[in-house]
Amino acid sequence: MTTPFLDLLQQIASGTTIYEPFPRNARGMQEFQDTVARLQEMEKLGLVRRIWTQVREIAGAEYYDMAMVQGGLTAEGECLLREHHGAQASGNSKVHQ
Repeated sequence: MTTPFLDLLQQIASGTTIYEPFPRNARGMQEFQDTVARLQEMEKLGLVRRIWTQVREIAGAEYYDMAMVQGGLTAEGECLLREHHGAQASGNSKVHQ
């Protein structure tokens, strides 16, 4: 799992449900398309319950300009996040003799 993917899982677990591009310029909109793609992948993998998206046409092209996570993480998503945090904790611990 990539860090942006895990960061999104953590944000959702912490209660973030609405995502919008920031800043609302060409670069922000393009970066946001990647965020929406990650959220949609999470839905396909069964890590979040449902993703709702809104598309806006800008200069003749369609862009996602909002995404909402409905229902939060699934049990699988929560498990993955716990496993990642457990691996981080064990990787950061030191053995003292």
